[in-house]
Amino acid sequence: MDTFFQMHTFFLISSVGFIIIFILAAIFLFYLITTIYSLRRIVLKIEKGISKIEGTTKDLLEDMRDNVIFKFLFGKRRRRKEE
Repeated sequence: MDTFFQMHTFFLISSVGFIIIFILAAIFLFYLITTIYSLRRIVLKIEKGISKIEGTTKDLLEDMRDNVIFKFLFGKRRRRKEE
């Protein structure tokens, strides 16, 4: 009777332990998934911002290169002769 009681006690404790571990793993996965979703939204917003900035930066560089002061300071680009 003593070994039978120990066996049931062991299985009860291990079952409760596995249930607790499963619940903790489920909570961890829930927070992990929500964090990944939030990071995905942030990355998408950054990509949209970068695509908007790209066009503005190109226009700014063209305007700066066409500026008289820039041409005076740095001169025109010299092209190499092609052979």
